[in-house]
Amino acid sequence: MSTAQHTATHWNLLVNVAELGLEECGRRLAGQVAQRDEASRKLQVLVDYRRMYREQREGAQRTGIAAGDLRNYQSFVASLEQATEQQSDRLTEISKAIFDTKGEIRELQRKIHSYRVLQERHDAGERIRDRRRQQGLQDEMASRMRIAR
Repeated sequence: MSTAQHTATHWNLLVNVAELGLEECGRRLAGQVAQRDEASRKLQVLVDYRRMYREQREGAQRTGIAAGDLRNYQSFVASLEQATEQQSDRLTEISKAIFDTKGEIRELQRKIHSYRVLQERHDAGERIRDRRRQQGLQDEMASRMRIAR
């Protein structure tokens, strides 16, 4: 294998590794987006329940409610508050992971582009060297033909 072929193989290997990383990031991103959508849906359900139970509690307080029942409502609403906060934190974590994965994707795309540019430059340099070698051989043959006459 010539040095040019060896170098080309290295660039291709780097591009292939980066492309595999890009595919893996794409799969991870798809999973994260699905998780975010599910977490967002769950958060909305919790927010809706919390609002509904607060309204029920307020209505019950206006019409009169036993102290034990009021404590139960308050305890349940507090549980919903906590679950809502936890789900909101989960949604924030997933959103950060998505942001980070998108950054990885941009970085891998940049690397792939850079590797391809470097490969193209290397190939252009090889073509120039080949033309110079061919020109040198042609010049040498022409010179020998003049001497042989």
